[in-house]
Amino acid sequence: MSIPIAFIICTEPGRLEAQSLMLAESIRKFCGELKDTPIYSFHPRVGEPISKQTQKAFEALQVNHQQVPINQEFHEYYLANKPLTCAYAEQNIDAEILVFLDSDKCFFSEPKEFLLPVNCNVRLRPEYGQGIGSTGLRDSQEWYWQKLYEVLGVKREVFVETPIGKKRIRAYWNSGLVVVRRSAGIFTTWKENFEKVMRLDITPPQGIYFVEQSVLSVTLCALEENVEHLPANYSYPLPLHNRLSTELQIKHWNDIISIHYFNLFFYNDWNTQIKKLKKLNINSEKYLWLCQEVVRLKMPRVSVLHRYMLVVKRMEQKLRNFNLDINLSSWIEKMAKL
Repeated sequence: MSIPIAFIICTEPGRLEAQSLMLAESIRKFCGELKDTPIYSFHPRVGEPISKQTQKAFEALQVNHQQVPINQEFHEYYLANKPLTCAYAEQNIDAEILVFLDSDKCFFSEPKEFLLPVNCNVRLRPEYGQGIGSTGLRDSQEWYWQKLYEVLGVKREVFVETPIGKKRIRAYWNSGLVVVRRSAGIFTTWKENFEKVMRLDITPPQGIYFVEQSVLSVTLCALEENVEHLPANYSYPLPLHNRLSTELQIKHWNDIISIHYFNLFFYNDWNTQIKKLKKLNINSEKYLWLCQEVVRLKMPRVSVLHRYMLVVKRMEQKLRNFNLDINLSSWIEKMAKL
């Protein structure tokens, strides 16, 4: 007999261990009637297992963790873990609804929208900003999307509006939280399309990093699925709060269903950064719990310099698109070690 819903996460040694633990703890504490939903954690590549400490913590949280060599062909590309693991889960977990979650999420209320209505097979969020997306025929990144449309057989154009800047771009969704009806076979099709695109070496202008996410988006277009958007308080992009359109900015922590915190808690000044978020009331027991967990799990591991280095590297990548090969980041990193 199938279960109604199951959560899917990927956990590999290192930073993902603390993130996955906090995610699982938040589900068990704050998800209301869904707090006891089965959680399946996968370590999809060959290598050292997660720590004994994490394994014991998973057992206490009733997280089913498995190390299965799902990602072999694309072993060096860790984001390949997502479509490959999702397809494996779709074929091996007998649940009506599957929810894939990136580990850098945390829940604070029951995610009732995960229970899909009869006429809907998939719910997720639009990508936060344009990124590698295309606004249409005159966009410099349009060629990449047209190539994907051609290879994966898209017949109907779909557009979404980005939460940052309210830009109208070709359908581009965030792959960090994806809710699907298992019987629709969406995850398996995503995997097959991802493998096809990777083998054809089709990559966006900014590099391989965004392939899995763009392929998911184009897969949903090719399947002509009735894609529904989760509300703005799901997978709320906490570090991007000040950049979101005003009407999408959460005003009180208690109104958040779940956050997407990216690398925020790996910086020692994370608490200061949260307090800089405009008009967000953090006076909440839920926020205090989050602070305690971040400290207990010893998440902060990198210097604040790392945040600015990421900005510099993004600028360098954009300049390379204009054939300007500037490597300022390497010089800064070298000087920082002196």
